[in-house]
Amino acid sequence: MRICVYGPGQGGEQQPRVFYLGARRLPVVAIRGSWLDAGHRFYEVSVDDGRRFVLRHEPVTGQWELAAVYRAGRPAARARSL
Repeated sequence: MRICVYGPGQGGEQQPRVFYLGARRLPVVAIRGSWLDAGHRFYEVSVDDGRRFVLRHEPVTGQWELAAVYRAGRPAARARSL
């Protein structure tokens, strides 16, 4: 699922600070981790209600996608890649 992500770039890398699911604005309260896989940058982030999300960034196109969603403490659902 494609999403809108905003964040300041640091050292040429754009880290997510807020993202939108539909019309819902979700500020990132913590970046729990990040990694590279198959040319994509992944970020595991937390939002203020305790949910965790995995966001996938395609650096060549600048596109962001939702890769996974977790409730606080356990997996809730997985989004398919587009």
